[in-house]
Amino acid sequence: MAKVTVYRARTYDVTHDEYELSSRYWTLESADSAKLTIDETPAVDVDEADVSPEGCTDRDYGPNRLGGFQTTVRS
Repeated sequence: MAKVTVYRARTYDVTHDEYELSSRYWTLESADSAKLTIDETPAVDVDEADVSPEGCTDRDYGPNRLGGFQTTVRS
């Protein structure tokens, strides 16, 4: 399966007057079109299937750095 590099992104929250991390991981192109600021330090290579057509992962997607990757568990 093909790999895609995704990044954590930040958005400015005017109600709290600070930047907040997105709960999704984003490709560079998608974050740019969504007007998000990319934090390029924790770049993660994920399977292409984990990235939506919009260029982001599911909410609360968290790479498990010790044993591969985990996807969101929905209740």
